[in-house]
Amino acid sequence: MIDWIVAHADVINALGSIGMLIVWITYLQVFLYSYRRQVRPKIVINRAAGSALDAHCFVSNMSSDAIYIESVLITLEVDGKTWTRAITDIGDVLDAGEQPEDPRSRTHQRPLMPGSYYVLGSFDTLINSVAKAEYDGAFADDLNGPIHAEVMIIADYASEDLPIGAKRRFKADWRGTYWYLYPETIHTTQIRSRRKRRRIIEMIADHP
Repeated sequence: MIDWIVAHADVINALGSIGMLIVWITYLQVFLYSYRRQVRPKIVINRAAGSALDAHCFVSNMSSDAIYIESVLITLEVDGKTWTRAITDIGDVLDAGEQPEDPRSRTHQRPLMPGSYYVLGSFDTLINSVAKAEYDGAFADDLNGPIHAEVMIIADYASEDLPIGAKRRFKADWRGTYWYLYPETIHTTQIRSRRKRRRIIEMIADHP
């Protein structure tokens, strides 16, 4: 046995080296995968503080670094019609007498630290800000749904050269006396591919 090992020492050493190389490559792949998961951005959009249209829309930064919210887009689908509007500047949907004095309160643009959240406002406010032109500030009294609303967050992330994004769809059904609002998807959809993130830039240009 020893003679055989000595006679085939070169082959055994080569196989051992290949085995170690495979182990290190596997370890490196696991490390890179874990690192990418740790540093890649993640934004969570959720309904909170209620289940009717007066529930609030929360945006949470679950990334390992801060993000900066650049734009907020709401897409509304109702009565077979679809509208998309940027609601980033709150002042655009407020009357002159309702304008807050602090300029920071007039926009949704802001940094969001890791693990922190920001309240966009109630869903009825977000929805009515889009439907304002069509329904004179609120939905028609005889509207009985359903209402589909998609919230999209566009943000900057330190380690990325393109904007990042996340979106989530919600649906409101009329329950006889109130609108019941619920998310259509279990999770927030993260916009991570470079093609879709380039599309985000176009959307910002289309809806400044």
